[in-house]
Amino acid sequence: MAAAMLLEGQEGTRTRASDPPSVASNDYGRVITFDLEAAPFPDAARREGYSYAGDFYPSEGHYDDPSVVVFIPSGYSPEGKVDLVFFFHGWYSSVSKAARDFDLFRQFSASGAKALLVMPETARDAPDSFAGKLERDDGFNALVGQLLEALHAGGVTPRLEAKDIILAGHSGAYHIISRILSQRGAAAKVGEVCLFDALYDDVERFAEWIQEGKGSFVSICSDGGDPADNARGMAEALQARGIPVVTAKDDPEDNGRSLRHRVVFLSSQYDHSDIISQADEFRRVLAASMPSR
Repeated sequence: MAAAMLLEGQEGTRTRASDPPSVASNDYGRVITFDLEAAPFPDAARREGYSYAGDFYPSEGHYDDPSVVVFIPSGYSPEGKVDLVFFFHGWYSSVSKAARDFDLFRQFSASGAKALLVMPETARDAPDSFAGKLERDDGFNALVGQLLEALHAGGVTPRLEAKDIILAGHSGAYHIISRILSQRGAAAKVGEVCLFDALYDDVERFAEWIQEGKGSFVSICSDGGDPADNARGMAEALQARGIPVVTAKDDPEDNGRSLRHRVVFLSSQYDHSDIISQADEFRRVLAASMPSR
């Protein structure tokens, strides 16, 4: 397993595995990139690449990156078990692009969350929601286990155990998140799911997880489009099952009151590409989820 440091904005610049670790920092904390065997890719199912809408996406450059990026906010000092916030990007994107376009490091730092932000690379710059090794029943458990070992070995965390886990994602990330929820092991520690204009499918999988009472659920959708339509239908179905649901407009001025309910569906005035960044939605979701951590 190779570990390396990656400074925000320096995509592709890594130390060799034989080099002593170097600490890279930005205005908000440190960014560490681990190459993990349990990362979503490479995976045998995409060894020969993938075709979509008449275009071909070879494995090289799209499905061969085993990196898992971890952001450690300034002042982070874990005590015992560690809280993890996973963020998965959507189609035609990458970890570095999502971090830059959505200003994720700043938002995470500003939320005050005493946790680590974890961003595994998935299908990079491709129209594909396939989760690679995370499709396996033990895929997420293996990833979390290897990540915690790497963090512990690097002196970032004092223990090899996760406390609470949040899964967040944009657009096509819905598929990866829904597959994790049906797994065992570390998936049982998932206490919240947040979808940013991402409820394209797997509605019943999310509804079943909610009905089982395993955690909180937040869906923030742009007006119009499939995610918004699915969100309305899902909210009605959950209410019919007797599950309390909050539906509202996403208001940056409400101090997170709506977000503190267990099941929340918000409609946003911002479009698909801006829904996370224009009103600091990621920061506000985390601040409401982790007010005392």
